[in-house]
Amino acid sequence: MTAATITQAQSKGLRHQSGLFATIRHFCEQLYVAHGGWLFGARKDAAQQAMVARNELLSLAAQSESFSPNLAAELRHLANRG
Repeated sequence: MTAATITQAQSKGLRHQSGLFATIRHFCEQLYVAHGGWLFGARKDAAQQAMVARNELLSLAAQSESFSPNLAAELRHLANRG
């Protein structure tokens, strides 16, 4: 037995790898469903927090418009940059 035959015997090919990835994906989907989609909830909370922070920056920009237009413009830029 040579090194080439040992390597060929251990290499199962792309069909085996795609089956393995399908099994892993199926397991991850089941885990996601079992936890009630907690990843989606975390994304939703992060989006809500980002919206609150954006609204706060826009509010500060409106308050500072009368005494510092440059600061207001910078705050609006930061809020819209996201």
